[in-house]
Amino acid sequence: MNADAPQGGPPPQPPLDRPAPIPQVPFAPPWWSPPRKHSTLKRILITVVVLLLVMSAMMNVYLLALIGMGMESRLSKTVLRAGEQNQTVAVYEISGVLDGKAAGAFDEFCRHVLDDGDVRAVVLRVESPGGALAPSDQVHRGVEALRARGKTVVVSMGGVAASGGYYVSAPADEIFAEPTTATGSIGVIATWPVLQGTLEKIGVEMVVMKSAHAEGWKDSISPFHKPDERQRRHVQALLDDAQTRFEDIVRKGRGDRLKTQKARYEIPSPGGDGAKTVFHEETEPFNGKVYTANEAKERGLIDAIGYQPDAIDRAAELADLERPNVVRYAPRMGLMAQLLSARAPAPLGLDAQTVETLQTPRLMMIWKVD
Repeated sequence: MNADAPQGGPPPQPPLDRPAPIPQVPFAPPWWSPPRKHSTLKRILITVVVLLLVMSAMMNVYLLALIGMGMESRLSKTVLRAGEQNQTVAVYEISGVLDGKAAGAFDEFCRHVLDDGDVRAVVLRVESPGGALAPSDQVHRGVEALRARGKTVVVSMGGVAASGGYYVSAPADEIFAEPTTATGSIGVIATWPVLQGTLEKIGVEMVVMKSAHAEGWKDSISPFHKPDERQRRHVQALLDDAQTRFEDIVRKGRGDRLKTQKARYEIPSPGGDGAKTVFHEETEPFNGKVYTANEAKERGLIDAIGYQPDAIDRAAELADLERPNVVRYAPRMGLMAQLLSARAPAPLGLDAQTVETLQTPRLMMIWKVD
């Protein structure tokens, strides 16, 4: 022991001219670390799950908004001419082939305006060659319901308002046609393809089995064989019955304004020898013929020649509206309907709808090329 060292005192201090030793610390790992196995896949899965949750939440909000808006969400409104709210003229377009979708959309419009006291008049813009018998009749019934509820109804015809297009127009208070409108075609038609020969050429045979009690008539209208005489008479009776209803509706809708007349037509004989023979006698305009606007006016099928603004002015006049508020109503396509309508068409148009149309015969009120 060093006798000179102090006993029990503080430890000796290094000389002032010597730096203090640097404390030793263990080596720190780098700021990055090697990626763990499957971490990238895990992040992708988490991202996908989060996106799905966000999309689900947005869809729920959209559906709740639709429920909250109710029927209002299915119709859009555009003010064409501002006026008094309680003097509204509702404008609605019936366009294209009349099918179940068109009839459903028009029924939606009728439900919306029937109990709306502000809607005093309705102008229907008809631009249609007609369509199936049942949808045409449904739209016709809606027009009659509007008039029965006290709404003034005026039709404004576009380029074509024929067959079923005229069927739905007949109950209106007045009908306007443009100078170039083709209308009339008061008649009923049934067409279907016969694929019998085609199937044989490609080696396809269609097997048809029927229940015993329905064996005579179940496939009387079939694309797989030509109808026999008995089946033709049956279809003819169906067409004639629908024709009678069509004529009654036109007579009821047009009343004393309708002018009918007998017509006799001669055509060359089938032998081609130049001889003339009377084909048949028919009653205009119940002969399926298409008329120009001037001809239609002469026969009482329409009331005036003019455009949609003229029809709107006349509707306001008939309803005694001093400051009409003209509003156009149109079906509003929802998000899901837009997504579905954006799908790519089937190759060659052979989708389920086309196949179903080919297989299902229909009585049609339509103006078409034979």
